[in-house]
Amino acid sequence: MHRRLTTPPWGLSILVGALLATSGCTTGSVGAAPAAGSGERTAAPADRPAAPAPTKPARVAELRRLLLTTDDLGGDYTAQPSKDDAKDDDEAVSGCPAMERLATRMPGLQPVNQAEVQFMYGSSGFGEELDSDSPAKLSATLREMRDAFRACPSYTVTSGTTPLPITLAEAVVPELGDERYAFTLKFVGPGGASEVKQIAVRKGNILLHMSGSPGLVDKHLKKAYEKATAG
Repeated sequence: MHRRLTTPPWGLSILVGALLATSGCTTGSVGAAPAAGSGERTAAPADRPAAPAPTKPARVAELRRLLLTTDDLGGDYTAQPSKDDAKDDDEAVSGCPAMERLATRMPGLQPVNQAEVQFMYGSSGFGEELDSDSPAKLSATLREMRDAFRACPSYTVTSGTTPLPITLAEAVVPELGDERYAFTLKFVGPGGASEVKQIAVRKGNILLHMSGSPGLVDKHLKKAYEKATAG
């Protein structure tokens, strides 16, 4: 049974885009950030108290400002046209009940605000998406997406009339943010065998998704995270 992606799910739109674009020791699970060590400096009475973490959604303009740019990446990268106003509604997922259930819940999973960008580096590329909502909603949705991925060692994404069978495995994810996950997805497209890495990291009211060439995602994850959470 196919579940139509009438509204691209939270974070999945850039994943589908990365899949179609490339079709020519610890586990990466969601978890709390490590606790501060006993030797970490504590604030002296004269120090200015730390500002509370924001809980209200960031505006779209702010999210766009926090996205990576070609200036951050270097001259060999080119940005692709934004698809913010032209989402593809002819995509479907099948072959995994958990993913099909996720597809039916898409309207309720959308964050209040989001912004995204895609980059190409030669014949490889990656996408970045920033979502913002209350920390509680972002956390709950991230966990639901992670659990759906974990439940599906294989499934099929169909765009138009083109089916793309996918196999996936959980991957190592750096200890960033409040919670996170990472998966690698392998498939065979018109261009032969390909691999895509997807990482999601939440920090407060911001969720960073990156999907695309594993080497590019790993290379630019820390830079993207630092910029997205710089405020």
